[in-house]
Amino acid sequence: MKKSDKTRNNFKELEIMGDWVPRSVVKKFFNYGNTKMARFATDHNVTVSKVGKRIFYKYSELLRLFEENVM
Repeated sequence: MKKSDKTRNNFKELEIMGDWVPRSVVKKFFNYGNTKMARFATDHNVTVSKVGKRIFYKYSELLRLFEENVM
């Protein structure tokens, strides 16, 4: 199994809604605090959608982030 497949499976076990992942899930996955999450999207060029007070990140762009950082 490729590394990207493992990552996809880990995210699928969480609360993915279409191509969007809630901020709380991303925060938990990366073990980031509120301060780091405040800059996450701009630091990593990930699209954000805000619905009411909830923030969502584009799932496909999170996968791209993993692919770009393969060692």
